[in-house]
Amino acid sequence: MFKIIKEVRDINRLREILTVLFEEGFDFLIGKIRLKHKIPLTKRLRARIEKKKKISIEKRLRLTLERLGPTFIKFGQILSVRPDLIPKSYVKELEVLQDEVPAFPYSIVEEQIKKELGKDINEIFLNFEKKQIASASISQVHKATLKDGNIVAVKIQRPNAKEIMESDIEIMFYIAKLLEKHIPKIKKFNPIQIIEEFAKWTEKELDFKREALNAKRFAKNFSADKDVKIPKIYDELTTNKILVMEFIDGIELHNIKQIKKKGINLRPLIDKSFEVILTQVFVHGFFHADPHPGNIFITKDKKIAFVDFGIVGHFDENLKAKSIDLFYGVIENDAEKIVETLIELSDTEIENREELEYEIGDILEPLQTGDINKVKVSYILENILDIALNHGLKMPTAFVLFGKTIITLEGVAIEYDPKFNLVENSKPFIEKLIARRYNPVYVFNNFMKNMLRFKKFAEELPDQTSKALKKIEKGTIKVDIEDTDVKKLSMEIDKSGNRVAYSMLIAALLIVAALTINYGNPFILNMPLIPFLSFLVALVLLLILFFSILKEKIL
Repeated sequence: MFKIIKEVRDINRLREILTVLFEEGFDFLIGKIRLKHKIPLTKRLRARIEKKKKISIEKRLRLTLERLGPTFIKFGQILSVRPDLIPKSYVKELEVLQDEVPAFPYSIVEEQIKKELGKDINEIFLNFEKKQIASASISQVHKATLKDGNIVAVKIQRPNAKEIMESDIEIMFYIAKLLEKHIPKIKKFNPIQIIEEFAKWTEKELDFKREALNAKRFAKNFSADKDVKIPKIYDELTTNKILVMEFIDGIELHNIKQIKKKGINLRPLIDKSFEVILTQVFVHGFFHADPHPGNIFITKDKKIAFVDFGIVGHFDENLKAKSIDLFYGVIENDAEKIVETLIELSDTEIENREELEYEIGDILEPLQTGDINKVKVSYILENILDIALNHGLKMPTAFVLFGKTIITLEGVAIEYDPKFNLVENSKPFIEKLIARRYNPVYVFNNFMKNMLRFKKFAEELPDQTSKALKKIEKGTIKVDIEDTDVKKLSMEIDKSGNRVAYSMLIAALLIVAALTINYGNPFILNMPLIPFLSFLVALVLLLILFFSILKEKIL
């Protein structure tokens, strides 16, 4: 008992969670983790007497999460966008989960605003609608009018939301540890890691100031795009628990009936939505990571508007390149390229690569034999992620969220227009991105970044080598390097060293040319001989270096 109290502060809540799990048919798990004694005897007897209908384990899990309340509903919703963590059958069932959380009273709204902003609600707002326009597990949203007449959406965090969620997550960690300890088969799904990720997401969502910063960054990124609308944030009225932003008057993207009723031609707007998502990911490297069509609106003036910036994804240059390769591999029906990219993304070596390639090829077969216009890329991406999970390949979270966003948008597009084809829609954009890789400016910038990384590596190498040698001398490190690995490393260092030498020589020649350009008689192009020769040699060396890098990229 002492051990449980040490790890879980709310024993009554733990007992409640275990009881719900038991009643919904997960008694075998509770028995395995040796906590059945925590369930009241009357509950155990009643569960045996009552006969449950035979329903799938996926549905039972969804019903269990709904009974356990807001924290667990939010947990299920996050799992539903993570096909890299749980099997596809569970993802499909958890997508049904809805945040049907009762709204908290208006009196509490007034208290929260007074506590956070230091003023009564009537001092800040000209009008404040008492009935909420949205209610979720973490917050609820009200429509209001500021004193200057601007209409805003006010997001108010639920009282004690942080404390309640922290307590539930604490219990989740405790149960996850017991599951990994007593059920070896469940380890491959990494329950502790899943809860850790959920805890991080929840912490971010509970900080409304972070969400405000995200929204402002999106607004800056799309400031030049007249077709995209990001709501304005009112900083002076925003705290960790209150967020005031411009009210978006529009129709949710997934509300197809309402869009058709208004006579709006959605097709160009869907095309624009895909372009905006791809731009966020592959150009900005910063994207909306809550792939729910209810977070995308069509405004009255037919703009694409985004709301709810609590969770965002980040793509660095490496992840951009790998994701483009995988996406293009799907478009071009290249199983070998997809497998190679999956392994690189997960940074994991696997023994059964041929089997993985065969399974991916099987998924891509409709692209070979069928009508490409009837192929759903969402189906292919979902299955690729499911296969990767089964082979133990852990995909970067940001990539999975991007994939889920594409899957969701394709679903909305096909519902509106059954002839919509994501392959045709995305191919020009992806090809443009691939062509950009070989743009001289892009290659040069990438080269300079690598040179800076190599400079840092060269500066740290003596200290790191000294530390490693001392460990080897003490016998505290095991060295097991194949001769081929040493040769490969040596070649890479030689190659990088040569490039650094070339760069330094080019820089020296350019400096000489600049310093001597005003000295001597004009020779060619109104330049003296020495600076002309310096510029010429520098250009030749630069071209050699450029084509060397380009050749390596292509190979």
